[in-house]
Amino acid sequence: MEKILYVSPFSNFGSAETFLNQTYRYKSSDFENHYLLFQTGPLGQQLEQQGAKVFYLGNVPDIKRGKDRAQVAKKIKQLVNEHNYKLVHSTTAVGALFTARTCKMMGVYHVWFQHGPVEGWKDRMAAILPHQGLIVNSHYTAQRQRALENPLRFFIPRKIPIEKILMGTDTVDHSKEEIKTYRAQLSDTYQFPETHKIIAMICRIEKQKGIHVLLQSLQQLSSMNMTEGYQVLIWGDPREQDYLDDLKKQIKDENLPVTLAGRCESPSLALSASDIVVNASTSPESFGLTVIEGMMAATVPVVPNEGGPVEVVSNGKNGMVFQARDSVSLAKNLKILLEDNDFREKLSQQAQETAINKFTAARAIGHLESFHQRIIVNKGK
Repeated sequence: MEKILYVSPFSNFGSAETFLNQTYRYKSSDFENHYLLFQTGPLGQQLEQQGAKVFYLGNVPDIKRGKDRAQVAKKIKQLVNEHNYKLVHSTTAVGALFTARTCKMMGVYHVWFQHGPVEGWKDRMAAILPHQGLIVNSHYTAQRQRALENPLRFFIPRKIPIEKILMGTDTVDHSKEEIKTYRAQLSDTYQFPETHKIIAMICRIEKQKGIHVLLQSLQQLSSMNMTEGYQVLIWGDPREQDYLDDLKKQIKDENLPVTLAGRCESPSLALSASDIVVNASTSPESFGLTVIEGMMAATVPVVPNEGGPVEVVSNGKNGMVFQARDSVSLAKNLKILLEDNDFREKLSQQAQETAINKFTAARAIGHLESFHQRIIVNKGK
């Protein structure tokens, strides 16, 4: 049994943290996984509830501060000496910046997962630090990472493998009765007819997620004489308070059929009860976990024509693709799905088939473990 230490600077629940949680839930008997989190939070709580061994740094370090880097290095040295890890897996470039040199000094193999977005000096620097493998979640992410590395290409050994691992989600096991009951609860709580179609978004409430683009598309739907028959539910924690306030004002002033529903406690149930799930990000997403969560729940995804999501969704086959940042294009897609029940049902079935065949969490973690095993067996070469 090989021991792996997963290092994460974060402990909230975005796609990177969801993936880390899956590494324990779906691990094989060939690996013993431990976790070093820089801060407490939902990820640590869930891992501990499952019986995982979780260590905490005790504070959130700043990569620019030497004493903070030294603190992380000391902790990793302690854990490696105590548990004899064969490999350390860092989450994001930030994780790699804190761990790569220490792993080299300790003779431990190191890989890091570029979850994206790829955008700055941290991603560049992580590429030239010691590691035996780089993991990405889409072809788009791989291209962006390599483009960012170009100025430093003479310092980066090209023998280091890049592995694309398609992220996965849990299969949905909610009964039809459970979904029907939850949908009725949503209707009662947010005061809309049960016959209305539900358009869902699940994301952090911040400008780059493009919630304002969705609201603008609803204005376009109104100009297309479509003002009834649907309700928009947006779940998520606020990241930018000013943006949240602007959204609330727009919803109220324009009397839009939109509810900001707060944190989503059960994404799979919320998506199962919805008809359409929208990703409207204004900057390209590296992957878009909510997209495949919706597909697994047989909810039709509508995504922009850039970034990782468009590698998952085929327009008119298992979802719809609109022109990024274009509210008119998004509105046209929504209108088709809201009006054509047979077409929407066809897409929902094909979306779920795609998710089951390609995007299960068990498949993703199996792929990850195979990659880890190759690194260890090949002695990091």
